[in-house]
Amino acid sequence: MSKQIDCTWDFVVKAPGGKEEKSIVSLKSEGETLTGTMNSEEYGVQEIEDGKFDGETLTWKSKTTKPMKLTLKYTATVDDDNNMSGFIKVAMAKLKFTGTPVQA
Repeated sequence: MSKQIDCTWDFVVKAPGGKEEKSIVSLKSEGETLTGTMNSEEYGVQEIEDGKFDGETLTWKSKTTKPMKLTLKYTATVDDDNNMSGFIKVAMAKLKFTGTPVQA
């Protein structure tokens, strides 16, 4: 089964204190380049920057200004059931996240 990257994903980030932060992530791959947007109620729309997909691992960055100016670095893989998992590196922290394709 091929991995379906180009779609809209429901993302859940495990934030400190057990809080779950949800967002909608739209991804599009062209060769090794990954583009798209991230949209959450709390942080608004963020453009995906420096996105790459090497056939196995996805990496990208996004920037936020809440609670302060930060660059978030994402690393993820997609399993055979087309579920995404990975982590976000922000400042000194690493946060886990999961993603499932939005069913049309």
